Amino acid sequence: MRRSVISQMQRSLSMDFTSLLPLQLPSRMETHLWYIRPDEVKCASLLKHYSQLLSPTEKDRVLQMRGDELKKNALLARTLVRTTIARYQTNNGVDPRSLMFKKNIYGKPEVDWKNYTNCNNPPLHFNISHTDSLNACGVTVHVRVGIDVENKERKIKHDVLAFAERFYSADEVKFLSTIPDPEVQRKEFIKLWTLKEAYVKALGKGFSAAPFNTFTIQSKAGTEGGYNLCKTSKMTVSSLEKTEKCYGEWRFALLELADSHYAAICTEDDQASGGAISIDIYTEESIYSVISSSHLSPSCRCTYEGDCPKNHPVRRR
Repeated sequence: MRRSVISQMQRSLSMDFTSLLPLQLPSRMETHLWYIRPDEVKCASLLKHYSQLLSPTEKDRVLQMRGDELKKNALLARTLVRTTIARYQTNNGVDPRSLMFKKNIYGKPEVDWKNYTNCNNPPLHFNISHTDSLNACGVTVHVRVGIDVENKERKIKHDVLAFAERFYSADEVKFLSTIPDPEVQRKEFIKLWTLKEAYVKALGKGFSAAPFNTFTIQSKAGTEGGYNLCKTSKMTVSSLEKTEKCYGEWRFALLELADSHYAAICTEDDQASGGAISIDIYTEESIYSVISSSHLSPSCRCTYEGDCPKNHPVRRR
């Protein structure tokens, strides 16, 4: 199936990128998660075509990177963002090449809709994360979203507990210290890092404005893989300004992508949505069909109250 989609994509290179397959915006209860593995994109012509989507500034940044793999990864990350956002706006005639972005004071990118008079300023939020071997983009409406992906086999150069003491809260360090198996301890460290990154990115502030040791991610009692967010004694008003949503007002999901990465998703708990929160996962096949005429559907749909139909190990609150 994957190779047939790639072949169809390569045969369609002469088509216009404006022929994106439209996709309905996520509901208040949904997060759409898109991901692509750079090592599976091998067609030079396809990469060249993707480069046509980027702005001059983005192209310059890609070219300034050292090494072909870094350039390729950056190109695919920007392509992923542009094609994903444009899919939700195709009925309004938004070309992925024309999308413009702005950054908040902490550097988090957002779509700048002020130049699109035919768009009704959709309440769309997105966040992107990438490693050397996987790029991911999360999309929500009405609520902020932060995502982070980390390789499951990521090595910790220093002693795990010593490293945790530098960045994590006292409660998190205590939790890690109770794990006797070094490999399990390493994995739990990475899971915590991924969850904490997702929360900080959802806030839109970054590590420097919201240090990891100012909040605690804890397993939710009585659940399998559920997580709570708690303040610590070091939390101050200035560190997170007026973001008081720390007690049950953020939702977390921790899942595995491509059997090789942990992915954490953090969204505001939208009280208007109610019920379960679902995550639709779109794989690289969806990216390859960017200008194909085939039907687009998620490769996996999971809910907070149900099981994953493709047996992805999804853990969420």
